[in-house]
Amino acid sequence: MELDKQIEAILFWKGEPMTLADLCRALKAPSDEVKKALHILSEKLQGRGIAIIQTEEEIALATAPIARELIERVLKEELSKDLSKAALETLSIILYKGSLSRREIEYIRGVNSTTILRSLSLRGLVERTQSKIDERQFLYRGAVELYALLGITKAEDLPEFAAVQKELNAVNLESEGTLSPEDGESSEEVASETLHE
Repeated sequence: MELDKQIEAILFWKGEPMTLADLCRALKAPSDEVKKALHILSEKLQGRGIAIIQTEEEIALATAPIARELIERVLKEELSKDLSKAALETLSIILYKGSLSRREIEYIRGVNSTTILRSLSLRGLVERTQSKIDERQFLYRGAVELYALLGITKAEDLPEFAAVQKELNAVNLESEGTLSPEDGESSEEVASETLHE
């Protein structure tokens, strides 16, 4: 597979910006070759619905500027809809667990959560911050607007906060091999239901 196609595949799969260094590591290719391949890919995507977006530090696959009006219309329609069950589960995990990465959220949910996290970010319900431990990683946390909408001032004010947090921490321990999965309701279901109440 040509390098430009590999870049397209990685950026699409990743679903979030990557640095040039990260791309080079993933592709096991020198930066000058990756830059050339990015240029080729950008040219191939001319006039298409997606484009390569590059800032000083990051590279991403995103909707093309020519699709701006279409995306704005679809986004307005999307934001006017109620949150899906999957979105509520994701939101509940973030609220009860605190700042955590996309991978941690996906481990707890058991499914890819990139699209849901993007939707929640666009709605202003979650915030994405850079991890202090690993600068290549982003963490998601509940936005101030979300706390205001829920009528709470801190996470501890959420219903059954201690019990749900214990369930979510048990999931983390299972991933480390220190606990075996327990029968009964999953932690994301518990969190989602208590948030609904």
